[in-house]
Amino acid sequence: MKFEFQNLSGQFVKPTGEGFLLSSLGIFTSRPNDNQIIALDTLEDAQREITQSVARYGSEMAAINFPKAQNITVQAPLHVYSSTVTSADWQGKRAPGENRQMTALDVVGNQALSHYLQARRDTEHALSQGLFHNTVEATHLREGPTIDWTSFWGVQQGHTTVKTGVGANVITEMQAAVTLLKKNLGGWASSIKQVYLLASPSLFMAIQGKSLGAYDRYNIGRVTVVQVDDPLYKIADGDGYLLATFSNIVEGDLSPYMQFNTPASRHAEVAQGPVYPSYHYVLRDKFMNYEVVSELSSIAVPMRPDFVVRVTNDAA
Repeated sequence: MKFEFQNLSGQFVKPTGEGFLLSSLGIFTSRPNDNQIIALDTLEDAQREITQSVARYGSEMAAINFPKAQNITVQAPLHVYSSTVTSADWQGKRAPGENRQMTALDVVGNQALSHYLQARRDTEHALSQGLFHNTVEATHLREGPTIDWTSFWGVQQGHTTVKTGVGANVITEMQAAVTLLKKNLGGWASSIKQVYLLASPSLFMAIQGKSLGAYDRYNIGRVTVVQVDDPLYKIADGDGYLLATFSNIVEGDLSPYMQFNTPASRHAEVAQGPVYPSYHYVLRDKFMNYEVVSELSSIAVPMRPDFVVRVTNDAA
Protein backbone atom coordinates (compact mmCIF):
# COMPACT_ATOMS: atom_id res chain seq x y z
CA MET A 1 0.00 0.00 0.00
CA LYS A 2 1.44 3.35 -1.04
CA PHE A 3 0.89 6.42 1.11
CA GLU A 4 1.49 9.99 -0.06
CA PHE A 5 4.48 11.93 1.20
CA GLN A 6 5.55 15.55 0.79
CA ASN A 7 8.86 16.89 2.06
CA LEU A 8 8.66 20.54 3.22
CA SER A 9 12.13 20.76 4.78
CA GLY A 10 13.58 23.02 2.09
CA GLN A 11 10.75 25.51 2.58
CA PHE A 12 12.09 26.53 6.00
CA VAL A 13 15.72 27.35 5.17
CA LYS A 14 15.34 31.11 5.77
CA PRO A 15 14.72 31.73 9.51
CA THR A 16 11.40 33.29 10.46
CA GLY A 17 9.90 34.17 13.83
CA GLU A 18 10.77 36.60 16.61
CA GLY A 19 12.28 36.27 20.07
CA PHE A 20 15.25 34.02 19.31
CA LEU A 21 17.99 36.16 20.85
CA LEU A 22 21.04 33.92 20.55
CA SER A 23 20.21 32.95 16.99
CA SER A 24 19.72 36.60 15.99
CA LEU A 25 23.08 37.64 17.50
CA GLY A 26 24.88 35.06 15.39
CA ILE A 27 26.92 33.72 18.31
CA PHE A 28 27.05 30.12 17.13
CA THR A 29 28.64 28.86 13.92
CA SER A 30 26.22 26.43 12.28
CA ARG A 31 27.66 23.49 10.37
CA PRO A 32 25.98 20.49 8.68
CA ASN A 33 27.26 17.06 9.64
CA ASP A 34 26.46 14.02 7.50
CA ASN A 35 26.15 11.73 10.53
CA GLN A 36 24.36 12.05 13.86
CA ILE A 37 27.69 11.24 15.52
CA ILE A 38 30.02 14.25 15.45
CA ALA A 39 33.80 13.85 15.64
CA LEU A 40 35.13 16.78 17.67
CA ASP A 41 38.55 18.41 17.76
CA THR A 42 39.83 20.59 20.58
CA LEU A 43 39.93 24.36 20.10
CA GLU A 44 43.37 25.76 20.83
CA ASP A 45 44.98 29.19 20.92
CA ALA A 46 47.36 27.87 18.24
CA GLN A 47 44.68 28.83 15.73
CA ARG A 48 45.47 32.48 16.51
CA GLU A 49 49.23 32.26 17.00
CA ILE A 50 51.90 34.50 15.42
CA THR A 51 54.58 33.14 13.10
CA GLN A 52 58.26 34.13 13.16
CA SER A 53 60.13 35.54 10.19
CA VAL A 54 62.58 33.31 8.33
CA ALA A 55 65.69 33.84 6.23
CA ARG A 56 64.71 35.14 2.79
CA TYR A 57 66.98 32.76 0.86
CA GLY A 58 66.91 29.82 3.24
CA SER A 59 64.75 26.69 3.29
CA GLU A 60 63.06 27.22 6.65
CA MET A 61 59.29 27.71 6.60
CA ALA A 62 56.77 28.48 9.33
CA ALA A 63 54.13 25.85 9.99
CA ILE A 64 50.51 26.81 10.51
CA ASN A 65 48.91 24.59 13.13
CA PHE A 66 45.47 23.19 12.51
CA PRO A 67 43.25 21.40 15.06
CA LYS A 68 44.43 17.84 15.60
CA ALA A 69 41.84 15.08 15.42
CA GLN A 70 41.25 13.93 18.99
CA ASN A 71 38.89 11.02 18.27
CA ILE A 72 36.32 12.62 20.57
CA THR A 73 32.75 11.94 19.49
CA VAL A 74 29.34 13.05 20.64
CA GLN A 75 25.87 12.24 19.31
CA ALA A 76 23.17 14.78 18.53
CA PRO A 77 19.85 14.31 20.36
CA LEU A 78 16.70 13.92 18.26
CA HIS A 79 13.39 15.76 18.76
CA VAL A 80 10.28 14.63 16.84
CA TYR A 81 6.91 16.43 16.66
CA SER A 82 3.74 15.04 15.12
CA SER A 83 0.18 16.29 14.69
CA THR A 84 -2.74 14.78 12.80
CA VAL A 85 -5.08 16.78 10.57
CA THR A 86 -8.53 15.36 9.74
CA SER A 87 -11.67 16.82 8.15
CA ALA A 88 -12.83 17.85 11.65
CA ASP A 89 -10.04 20.45 11.69
CA TRP A 90 -11.38 22.49 8.75
CA GLN A 91 -14.99 21.56 7.97
CA GLY A 92 -17.41 24.21 9.19
CA LYS A 93 -14.59 26.57 10.21
CA ARG A 94 -14.03 29.97 8.64
CA ALA A 95 -10.57 30.96 7.45
CA PRO A 96 -9.31 33.83 9.67
CA GLY A 97 -9.96 37.21 8.01
CA GLU A 98 -11.64 35.66 4.96
CA ASN A 99 -15.20 34.83 3.94
CA ARG A 100 -14.57 31.17 3.15
CA GLN A 101 -14.27 27.83 4.84
CA MET A 102 -10.84 26.65 5.86
CA THR A 103 -9.20 23.99 3.72
CA ALA A 104 -7.05 21.04 4.61
CA LEU A 105 -4.00 22.84 3.21
CA ASP A 106 -4.68 25.85 5.46
CA VAL A 107 -4.53 23.63 8.52
CA VAL A 108 -1.53 21.64 7.29
CA GLY A 109 0.37 24.86 6.54
CA ASN A 110 -0.40 26.28 9.98
CA GLN A 111 0.66 23.05 11.67
CA ALA A 112 3.93 22.93 9.71
CA LEU A 113 4.72 26.54 10.66
CA SER A 114 3.93 25.78 14.32
CA HIS A 115 6.30 22.81 14.18
CA TYR A 116 9.01 24.99 12.63
CA LEU A 117 8.68 27.64 15.34
CA GLN A 118 8.76 24.93 18.01
CA ALA A 119 11.98 23.59 16.46
CA ARG A 120 13.46 27.10 16.58
CA ARG A 121 12.48 27.50 20.23
CA ASP A 122 13.94 24.10 21.12
CA THR A 123 17.11 25.09 19.26
CA GLU A 124 17.29 28.41 21.10
CA HIS A 125 16.88 26.59 24.42
CA ALA A 126 19.66 24.17 23.50
CA LEU A 127 21.95 27.08 22.54
CA SER A 128 21.32 28.81 25.87
CA GLN A 129 21.82 25.63 27.89
CA GLY A 130 25.14 24.99 26.17
CA LEU A 131 26.37 28.58 26.22
CA PHE A 132 25.31 29.65 29.71
CA HIS A 133 25.02 26.42 31.68
CA ASN A 134 27.37 24.10 29.75
CA THR A 135 24.85 21.27 29.55
CA VAL A 136 22.76 19.49 26.94
CA GLU A 137 19.84 17.17 27.58
CA ALA A 138 20.81 13.72 26.30
CA THR A 139 18.27 11.38 27.87
CA HIS A 140 18.40 8.80 25.08
CA LEU A 141 22.11 9.02 24.25
CA ARG A 142 25.03 6.99 25.57
CA GLU A 143 26.42 10.19 27.11
CA GLY A 144 23.13 10.90 28.89
CA PRO A 145 21.05 11.80 30.64
CA THR A 146 23.02 15.08 30.55
CA ILE A 147 26.26 16.11 28.91
CA ASP A 148 28.30 18.52 31.05
CA TRP A 149 30.67 20.38 28.77
CA THR A 150 32.95 21.51 31.60
CA SER A 151 33.60 17.85 32.44
CA PHE A 152 33.71 16.88 28.77
CA TRP A 153 36.45 19.40 27.95
CA GLY A 154 38.03 19.67 31.41
CA VAL A 155 37.62 23.48 31.38
CA GLN A 156 35.59 25.56 33.83
CA GLN A 157 33.44 28.59 33.07
CA GLY A 158 34.82 31.93 34.26
CA HIS A 159 33.12 33.97 36.99
CA THR A 160 33.46 37.51 38.29
CA THR A 161 31.54 40.02 40.41
CA VAL A 162 30.60 43.52 39.32
CA LYS A 163 30.06 46.08 42.09
CA THR A 164 27.11 48.39 41.38
CA GLY A 165 26.45 49.82 44.86
CA VAL A 166 26.80 53.41 46.05
CA GLY A 167 30.23 54.76 45.18
CA ALA A 168 31.04 51.94 42.76
CA ASN A 169 32.56 52.84 39.40
CA VAL A 170 30.53 50.62 37.09
CA ILE A 171 32.64 51.45 34.04
CA THR A 172 35.80 50.34 35.83
CA GLU A 173 34.04 47.21 37.06
CA MET A 174 32.96 46.35 33.53
CA GLN A 175 36.46 46.96 32.20
CA ALA A 176 37.81 44.49 34.74
CA ALA A 177 35.26 41.89 33.64
CA VAL A 178 36.20 42.36 29.98
CA THR A 179 39.88 42.06 30.90
CA LEU A 180 39.15 38.68 32.52
CA LEU A 181 37.25 37.57 29.43
CA LYS A 182 40.13 38.57 27.14
CA LYS A 183 42.61 36.75 29.37
CA ASN A 184 40.55 33.57 29.02
CA LEU A 185 40.26 34.05 25.26
CA GLY A 186 44.03 34.07 24.81
CA GLY A 187 44.88 34.40 21.13
CA TRP A 188 41.21 34.60 20.21
CA ALA A 189 41.03 38.07 21.82
CA SER A 190 42.59 39.54 18.67
CA SER A 191 39.60 38.35 16.64
CA ILE A 192 36.86 39.86 18.82
CA LYS A 193 34.04 41.31 16.74
CA GLN A 194 31.67 42.32 19.53
CA VAL A 195 31.36 41.77 23.28
CA TYR A 196 27.93 41.14 24.81
CA LEU A 197 26.68 41.01 28.37
CA LEU A 198 23.40 39.10 28.36
CA ALA A 199 21.97 40.21 31.68
CA SER A 200 19.04 39.45 33.94
CA PRO A 201 16.73 42.46 34.45
CA SER A 202 18.17 43.27 37.89
CA LEU A 203 21.78 43.25 36.64
CA PHE A 204 20.73 45.20 33.54
CA MET A 205 19.11 47.91 35.68
CA ALA A 206 21.92 47.96 38.24
CA ILE A 207 24.54 48.67 35.58
CA GLN A 208 22.48 51.18 33.63
CA GLY A 209 20.59 52.76 36.50
CA LYS A 210 17.06 52.45 35.10
CA SER A 211 14.94 49.94 33.22
CA LEU A 212 14.67 50.21 29.45
CA GLY A 213 12.27 47.31 29.00
CA ALA A 214 12.64 43.70 27.94
CA TYR A 215 15.36 42.95 25.36
CA ASP A 216 16.41 46.60 25.20
CA ARG A 217 20.12 47.26 25.16
CA TYR A 218 22.78 49.88 25.65
CA ASN A 219 26.53 50.13 25.17
CA ILE A 220 29.28 50.57 27.74
CA GLY A 221 32.43 51.00 25.71
CA ARG A 222 32.67 47.95 23.43
CA VAL A 223 30.20 45.97 25.54
CA THR A 224 26.59 45.75 24.43
CA VAL A 225 24.42 45.01 27.47
CA VAL A 226 21.20 43.16 26.60
CA GLN A 227 18.34 42.60 29.03
CA VAL A 228 17.07 39.02 28.97
CA ASP A 229 13.94 38.17 30.94
CA ASP A 230 12.62 35.18 29.00
CA PRO A 231 12.65 32.18 31.39
CA LEU A 232 13.76 30.01 28.46
CA TYR A 233 17.35 31.22 29.04
CA LYS A 234 17.33 30.45 32.78
CA ILE A 235 19.54 33.40 33.74
CA ALA A 236 19.41 33.74 37.54
CA ASP A 237 18.40 37.03 39.12
CA GLY A 238 21.44 39.28 39.46
CA ASP A 239 23.48 37.27 36.95
CA GLY A 240 24.57 37.77 33.37
CA TYR A 241 26.94 36.19 30.87
CA LEU A 242 29.81 38.02 29.22
CA LEU A 243 30.95 36.65 25.88
CA ALA A 244 32.38 37.67 22.53
CA THR A 245 31.59 37.05 18.88
CA PHE A 246 34.48 36.68 16.47
CA SER A 247 35.58 37.71 13.01
CA ASN A 248 38.21 36.12 10.75
CA ILE A 249 36.76 32.62 11.08
CA VAL A 250 37.46 30.71 7.88
CA GLU A 251 34.63 28.52 6.60
CA GLY A 252 35.28 25.00 7.80
CA ASP A 253 37.28 26.12 10.83
CA LEU A 254 36.07 25.59 14.35
CA SER A 255 34.70 28.55 16.25
CA PRO A 256 34.36 28.76 20.05
CA TYR A 257 30.61 28.13 19.81
CA MET A 258 29.52 25.43 17.35
CA GLN A 259 26.10 24.15 16.35
CA PHE A 260 26.11 20.89 14.40
CA ASN A 261 23.04 20.00 12.33
CA THR A 262 22.73 16.29 11.60
CA PRO A 263 20.43 14.11 9.43
CA ALA A 264 16.84 13.16 10.18
CA SER A 265 16.21 9.56 11.21
CA ARG A 266 12.50 8.70 11.38
CA HIS A 267 11.65 8.91 7.66
CA ALA A 268 14.03 7.02 5.35
CA GLU A 269 13.68 9.36 2.37
CA VAL A 270 14.21 12.49 4.48
CA ALA A 271 17.14 10.82 6.24
CA GLN A 272 18.87 10.33 2.88
CA GLY A 273 18.32 13.93 1.76
CA PRO A 274 20.18 17.18 2.46
CA VAL A 275 21.06 18.18 6.02
CA TYR A 276 18.87 21.03 7.31
CA PRO A 277 18.56 22.81 10.67
CA SER A 278 15.18 21.03 11.00
CA TYR A 279 13.01 18.70 8.92
CA HIS A 280 9.31 18.96 8.07
CA TYR A 281 7.16 16.59 6.03
CA VAL A 282 3.55 15.52 5.54
CA LEU A 283 2.25 11.94 5.36
CA ARG A 284 -1.17 10.68 4.24
CA ASP A 285 -2.78 7.56 5.68
CA LYS A 286 -5.20 5.13 4.01
CA PHE A 287 -8.10 7.49 4.80
CA MET A 288 -6.11 10.39 3.28
CA ASN A 289 -5.81 12.17 6.62
CA TYR A 290 -2.68 14.23 7.07
CA GLU A 291 0.10 13.71 9.58
CA VAL A 292 2.49 16.64 9.92
CA VAL A 293 5.86 15.45 11.24
CA SER A 294 9.01 17.38 12.12
CA GLU A 295 12.45 16.32 13.25
CA LEU A 296 15.17 18.35 14.94
CA SER A 297 18.59 16.71 15.06
CA SER A 298 21.24 19.15 16.20
CA ILE A 299 23.57 19.84 19.10
CA ALA A 300 25.14 23.02 20.46
CA VAL A 301 28.76 22.55 21.49
CA PRO A 302 30.63 25.23 23.45
CA MET A 303 34.19 24.34 22.48
CA ARG A 304 35.68 26.36 25.35
CA PRO A 305 33.41 26.88 28.38
CA ASP A 306 35.96 29.35 29.79
CA PHE A 307 35.24 31.70 26.86
CA VAL A 308 32.03 32.71 28.67
CA VAL A 309 32.24 34.59 31.98
CA ARG A 310 29.32 34.52 34.41
CA VAL A 311 28.88 37.99 35.93
CA THR A 312 27.20 38.41 39.33
CA ASN A 313 25.88 41.72 40.65
CA ASP A 314 27.20 43.00 44.00
CA ALA A 315 24.91 45.88 44.98
CA ALA A 316 26.32 46.22 48.51
